[in-house]
Amino acid sequence: MGRGELPKLLLGDPAPPPWERHLLYAAMAIVLAMIPLVLLQQDRDDLVTGAQGSLPAALGTEAPVAPDHVVRRKTHLDEVLVGGLAVHSTDAGLKAADARTGEEFWHYERGDVDSAAALFDVSDRTVVNAYWDGELVGVDLRTGRRLWRETVRDDGIFQAVDLVGGQALTQTTGAVRAYDERDGHSLWTMRAPASCKDLVVPAAYALPDHLTVLGVICDRHRFATRSKVEEYNLLIGVDNRSGEALWQQPIGDPKLITRAGERTLSVPTLHDGAEEDRLLDVDRGGTTPRAVSLPRSWDRVGSESGTVLLVDGTPEEGLDDRRATALRGYDTGRSRTVWRLEAPAGQEYGKAVIADGRAYVVRQPFVTGSEKGRRVRGELLVLDTGTGDVLHTLKLPVMAVPDEYWDDQGVTLDVRDVVGGAVAVQWEEGNGDLLVATG
Repeated sequence: MGRGELPKLLLGDPAPPPWERHLLYAAMAIVLAMIPLVLLQQDRDDLVTGAQGSLPAALGTEAPVAPDHVVRRKTHLDEVLVGGLAVHSTDAGLKAADARTGEEFWHYERGDVDSAAALFDVSDRTVVNAYWDGELVGVDLRTGRRLWRETVRDDGIFQAVDLVGGQALTQTTGAVRAYDERDGHSLWTMRAPASCKDLVVPAAYALPDHLTVLGVICDRHRFATRSKVEEYNLLIGVDNRSGEALWQQPIGDPKLITRAGERTLSVPTLHDGAEEDRLLDVDRGGTTPRAVSLPRSWDRVGSESGTVLLVDGTPEEGLDDRRATALRGYDTGRSRTVWRLEAPAGQEYGKAVIADGRAYVVRQPFVTGSEKGRRVRGELLVLDTGTGDVLHTLKLPVMAVPDEYWDDQGVTLDVRDVVGGAVAVQWEEGNGDLLVATG
């Protein structure tokens, strides 16, 4: 250290000249201005358009007893009706439109087209979207603005999301994880059995007493090499506060599970190597099968709160599926059919939806994909699910048989949703025609 340097170190340099002070202040101002940009960097890919006002006018507060007005518009394969909105995925996010007109209400994009949207689910407040790169994004249903995001994929597995009981469920390797649907807070993780590391959850139900029931497909990549179905499809009861697996049992195809009451599920079970539909009463201790199984020769087309709708008919030459010429109401409490409604000669039923104690189903003339361009008129029926009485009939617009169907397939008008006072009737898959019937 040279002579005279000690006082300089101890006492500090003299005040800088004015021009240096101005440069220092300018640099500090630039740094301060950059702080909000840095904080917003995580949102740089988010783009939200629309949703400047309230939601579109409600279509109604309950399922319509006597719909008399039909709007016809194009739809999307994954479109879901909720309230006055129709929500579907896009290449990079989500879009919500007016359920009646199809006019865009809001549009959310993460901005990264290489990580396009995969699957989403909707509650009455939230949309949770899963991206192919493993990111979950929670979006507010009213505004389209992002509420939270979380990356959960760890090995490139296929990912889905289910919203049940205010929780967003998704899967990772050997586990199912749950997040709060509104803030993304991690709630629990359920570790799957050791033999079920590679899993998919196609069915999830929130039941009373903090119980969530999962229908799980295990080891799907190795499924084709195995001989026993029961090793790979499981019904698992989970405590939805801790993630503890309370019980599990082998089942058939979990994609066919439907709810048939507050604590009752219709589940494909395994008996002598074959599947049969059984009604299972479910609680935290496990499942109790009803004494009578559902008739396997019938196809379920809807279920809710103690009633299962079944269709039966006879195979027609050249068709893969039976003609649904009779609709039956099956009371799960009494374990028996309580009513049967025959279709007129040459007509059949499509898939039905139950809402507020009423069943909504379309009855139409027989038609196959070989009759491309044929014009068909169906009628929407509103039935009392307890008695099968026809409460209302509405003639639908004439529809042309689409070109996309195989020649040997039957073509039906299926009820897809009944929500917010609207009945959505699907004519063809993909970007096809949707009929929205309202009161």
